[in-house]
Amino acid sequence: MIYVVDTNVFSRSLNNLSLDVFGEDIYVPWSDGMNNGQIISVDEVYNELDNHWGASVAKNKRTKEGAWLHDHKSAFKNLTNEECKIVADIFKSKKFREGVKEKSLRNGTPEADAFLVAKAKIVSGIIVTDESNTKPNAEKIPNICVAFEVPYITKDDFYRVLKNISKGQAELDSVTVYRKLKCKENTA
Repeated sequence: MIYVVDTNVFSRSLNNLSLDVFGEDIYVPWSDGMNNGQIISVDEVYNELDNHWGASVAKNKRTKEGAWLHDHKSAFKNLTNEECKIVADIFKSKKFREGVKEKSLRNGTPEADAFLVAKAKIVSGIIVTDESNTKPNAEKIPNICVAFEVPYITKDDFYRVLKNISKGQAELDSVTVYRKLKCKENTA
């Protein structure tokens, strides 16, 4: 299985789960997955993360988290032509275009949602996001996933996947994979 990870999962994890404390259960399998191509993201996510933890840090010294991200930069993939066509299809929807913030357009800062869904669609992966799916007409990742038939899981379920991997258990054991808004499909 390939997991395509959203910016908010990286950010919340790196902000709240110390690399030292959660290394064995979370970051070691996460690193291994990124190194072997099982856990990926897109270059726009790396750019978003690098704005916070990367080169912008004083005197070009990276934080420990920034160094971890930099060590895994190869897991942040560029889009292929086929994926760009899917992004164009996503943006045909006015609702999904609304997900691109005007401030991001003005500042030239990254917006990765459509890129993530396109990548997951092509690699037959599962999106990992911490976005809520409470509004059926929202422009959020879960809504785009449902519209483009891409499964997704939550951040907490991603942690379950990582713990399952670290324990040698089936990856999706006790994990809920969503294929529709507010509808659960347990694949365990």
